[in-house]
Amino acid sequence: MKICPKCKEILEKDGKNYHCKNGHTYDMAKTGYVNLLLDNQKHSKNPGDDKDMVISRKNFLEKDYYKGISNKVNEIILKYYSENDISILDIGCGEGYYTDNMKKFLDEKEIKSNIIGIDISKEAVISASKKNKNIDWVVASASNIPIEDESLDYIVCMFAKIIPEEKMRTLKKGGYLIIVSTGENHLEEMKKVVYKEVRKDFYSPIEDLKIFEYIETVNCAYKTTIKENESIKSLFNMTPYRWRSPREGIEKLFSLNELEITVDVNIDIFKKP
Repeated sequence: MKICPKCKEILEKDGKNYHCKNGHTYDMAKTGYVNLLLDNQKHSKNPGDDKDMVISRKNFLEKDYYKGISNKVNEIILKYYSENDISILDIGCGEGYYTDNMKKFLDEKEIKSNIIGIDISKEAVISASKKNKNIDWVVASASNIPIEDESLDYIVCMFAKIIPEEKMRTLKKGGYLIIVSTGENHLEEMKKVVYKEVRKDFYSPIEDLKIFEYIETVNCAYKTTIKENESIKSLFNMTPYRWRSPREGIEKLFSLNELEITVDVNIDIFKKP
């Protein structure tokens, strides 16, 4: 299903590299991923999450505080599943926590799946490619997805940028788009420690995805307690708040050894008409 990011022709795998009929070649890294991000698609020298942010995300997620989100997404995929073999693209896969859980879940259900995880961050994909060798890991841009037209049964977008046209192009007719975004109460306890005033707002993708058929919104909300200081730091450092928070609030948060948090996300399901 992969296509050349330069000429859009099908990529064929030949040993340790991919090539198209026009002679464009892309080598696989030792850990098994392929870099299909062109220089003119980069907005910086090293776009996406840097190494420190990837490490923070990995350290926090592997404690399974967000396992409830992962389980709910997998349940939704199973709910709309109707064929034996399915192809799934996880856009903005990061270090691969949700993608890996997805693959293991479907394997346990004896559902044959071809899963591709893409992220613009090379550091994230390097980390992901060490997690599960049965997933295709690709460094790529969500604005130029190197995937063949109408080849995907599902696209999953976990807290990532939404570009409707590329998702419409790559989904099969009747395929499902699953968008996961934060709810209004997500991490409210952490925000109350860091900020003097806490705003409650959330993003709904429905208005931005009118080219799709809206199916339903599923809320996933629960409370959990983080019991390690290092995990509290990792959680904060993997969020956008790390860039725009007052120093005194960060110091107060980082002094804690335990923190109850509310996990609150909305999962919007759309269908390609």
